[in-house]
Amino acid sequence: MSDADNDPTPPDDLSEMLIQRIDALELPELKSLLSYIERRIESLRTSIEAEIEANTAGEVLEIENHGAYALVRKHPPDPDGSGVNTDITSLYHVRREHQLDGAESLHWAFLGDVHNTTEARCESCGRTFDREIDTCPNCGSDDVATETEE
Repeated sequence: MSDADNDPTPPDDLSEMLIQRIDALELPELKSLLSYIERRIESLRTSIEAEIEANTAGEVLEIENHGAYALVRKHPPDPDGSGVNTDITSLYHVRREHQLDGAESLHWAFLGDVHNTTEARCESCGRTFDREIDTCPNCGSDDVATETEE
């Protein structure tokens, strides 16, 4: 065991019995416990995809989840405030960011505008995609119109 002067002060909201059981663990067991707690927290939190969809302005076209971060392609809001600007597709790097108060928020980093020659729009749900598709991944419809930009 380590020197009692260097032991951290346990949080007030944990039971004394739990603190005693944790304090009795050796380093390998503590590392296993930490790994389990991190996986448990991840299983309880809202997925990054759901947070992005719920908290973004504009129209999300695609989310690529890479675990610690996500790449998001989206149409930004129209500058005049009437919907989205479908002429622009922007790429963002999005990750969770811990605040000093313990809360989490999404940190968005603009990577640039994406220039593609093909855009597909689902005629059923209205979503647009910056690649050619046969079936809408959002609603499953096969009523998709593909346009080529000049």
